[in-house]
Amino acid sequence: MKQLSVNFIASVKDDRIGDVRSIAQSLIELGCEITNVLAFSGIITGRANSGISSKLLKIDGIKDIELDRSVKVVSK
Repeated sequence: MKQLSVNFIASVKDDRIGDVRSIAQSLIELGCEITNVLAFSGIITGRANSGISSKLLKIDGIKDIELDRSVKVVSK
């Protein structure tokens, strides 16, 4: 069975924007797939296992993280 994933947007703390790429690497080490790193603005987007909590993704250097919990409706 295919593992479900959830998209996320992470904001890096202002004083850590210079470390945005190493913070993205830390998320990769947690098992995330990074889709975009906006170094100038300190934004990281990616995908994580749907069972992961936003608290686990809020690692050192991350100010805020939003999980996309959209629902796909399938009609019969």
